Amino acid sequence: MNDPGFDPAIAETADNVESGKQDGSSMHSVGKDDPDTSLRWVSANRELSEFLQPVKWWYASTEIPLIAATIGPMASAFNICSLADRWRQITQPGKSPVDSIHTLADPTRVVAMNSASLAAALVANFCLLMTMTKRMPFNIAQPIVIVGWYLSSVLLAVVLITTLYSVRSERQTTPGLEFTEAYYYAAIAAALYFVLSTMLIVTVYGAFKGHYSPEFHLTKSQRTLMVQNTGFLMYLMVGSAIYANIEGWRFTDAVWWSDFTILTIGIGYPSPATHLGRGLLFPYAIGGILILGIVVSSIRSLVMERGKTKMGSRLVERTRRAGVKRMMSKYAHGDEKNTKFWDFNPFRLHMDTGDYQDEEIDEEERRRREFQAMRRVRRIAHVQHRWLSLLTSTMAVAILWLVGALIFQHAEGTQQWSYFHGLYYAYTTLLTIGYGDIYNISNWGRAFFVFWSLLAVPTMTIFISNLGNTVIIAFRDFMNYIGEITFLPGELGYRERFKQFYKQTKALILLSGEEEPAPKSATANDNGDGPVAHAEEVLAEAQLEEEEEARQRGDIVAENIHHHQYILIKEIRQMYHYVNATPPKEFEYEEWVYFLKLLGEEETYSERHRKPYSSNPKDEEERKKWSWIGHRSPLLGDKQEAEWLVEALSDKLERELKSLRDEKRDINYHRRSQHLSGSDKQ
Repeated sequence: MNDPGFDPAIAETADNVESGKQDGSSMHSVGKDDPDTSLRWVSANRELSEFLQPVKWWYASTEIPLIAATIGPMASAFNICSLADRWRQITQPGKSPVDSIHTLADPTRVVAMNSASLAAALVANFCLLMTMTKRMPFNIAQPIVIVGWYLSSVLLAVVLITTLYSVRSERQTTPGLEFTEAYYYAAIAAALYFVLSTMLIVTVYGAFKGHYSPEFHLTKSQRTLMVQNTGFLMYLMVGSAIYANIEGWRFTDAVWWSDFTILTIGIGYPSPATHLGRGLLFPYAIGGILILGIVVSSIRSLVMERGKTKMGSRLVERTRRAGVKRMMSKYAHGDEKNTKFWDFNPFRLHMDTGDYQDEEIDEEERRRREFQAMRRVRRIAHVQHRWLSLLTSTMAVAILWLVGALIFQHAEGTQQWSYFHGLYYAYTTLLTIGYGDIYNISNWGRAFFVFWSLLAVPTMTIFISNLGNTVIIAFRDFMNYIGEITFLPGELGYRERFKQFYKQTKALILLSGEEEPAPKSATANDNGDGPVAHAEEVLAEAQLEEEEEARQRGDIVAENIHHHQYILIKEIRQMYHYVNATPPKEFEYEEWVYFLKLLGEEETYSERHRKPYSSNPKDEEERKKWSWIGHRSPLLGDKQEAEWLVEALSDKLERELKSLRDEKRDINYHRRSQHLSGSDKQ
């Protein structure tokens, strides 16, 4: 854009991203002589480069650290379970493993290596927490985290393998020798440590290659997720230790009970038998549910806040590029008649020159069509993103259900479970129904159940959130339509309601080539009292005042500058009301024309406008131009329109105030110089 506060910073950043320069080398070349420009460049570079970077690097920079922050404390909790109980037991004939109380002491080396593994994991978790809260540098903490978790995984793997061979040889002389739940908890912990360390290597590699900065750009809710998750697991572990002492349970049995109690599954076995245990259940259960609610709320906010914004923006960009490519391909094959508007065809262009075919339109009309085309792209991408998110979360729940059922079937072979038994048990557990008619009795089945059920918490949270944004809203709207076209016609009447229902149904499945009416601006009404009309009135009054001031003082330039700054301040204050609006505020094209004028951009002038589908230009002047459907469009990116305008208007005001301050300082300097030179002459 001409002068909205992001040129030349965002222009060079976007060009670097387009040309594949992700190493940050241009960071030292832009704005090194201008501190203000450098600061603006850093902010714009981070926002735009993160938006345009491939999805895999966004996952590496954001999602992997969040997964590590969630699963890391869980792995350490399982490590504690493996250390709390012995690893071997003798199961008596005719009894289930959970009824066996005869355990064998573990060798000293097993306890020592298990303790060392837990210590290394706790150090790694602490360093990860310090990194996420920006209290430890990324370059120092991440190697410690990766090495610590790898070390924990290797130590546990060594003792697991040696114990496995030892038990196999001892079974010949000791019938009924089996592994306890603690052994299987150690196996799960070792696998989690290894997977998390490997995933973090990808994060470090991406930062080393310059695909993103070597730090976590996390929000407050994201930074506190690890603290909340650690607090929940500590609550689970401490409560299990207390109930193990009160009820005389093994620690791992108490963990299993605490898990299905706090998750409100309520399997029913075991259950507290003492008065003290039953009395403590009142505060313990409600406290655990409250902490779990906080964790679930944080997970949901992370999905809605970070994942939805990032993935939605990336989908807008992909939809835009796919639309351009599809339109150009149809033109190349001479299939112009079958190119619809939603196929990204707001105008007809010549393939080679980019000029118009068959119709003459002025610059403002061309820009209006670009704007409407970009609006269409955003709507298409928004619908696609909602249903794609639902499809992804549905597949995750299905995998969790089907695979979990298969594992439960094999784990409970002594109970002769069929696959249907596993499906039934997993389903009633996922929905927290918990009839308690069937449940795990095998040691590794119960250990897997705790891990599986904790994994189900974020999975079901995301699934229900996406379900509410799609199916539930669609069902609610459908029932409203049914009511309005039957016995509750409302204000539109039956015929108009049928027409609107037909158009919106076509738009929902993305088959309509007709442009939907733009949403009415929240700042405009039928009387024309929007920001544009009001601004025109203010500008008209200002012209009269400026004319009067020109007659009296003859300083029209200064008057215009101050009046422009007054309008900027007024619009910034008004824009703050729209920043957190729900749904996000979308401005009409006329409003954007007005705001761009405040920023020094004229939609009627083509000197600063790039042709819609031109490739990356090499000419410096051409590189600075922009299009509504280009990579520097205000409608493309992570930020909402109101947020983008607040930053652009604020930056414009800041630079004008600085320019005016510098001008006054120069005038005062010259006046003092002249005064001193006059004094010397006297």
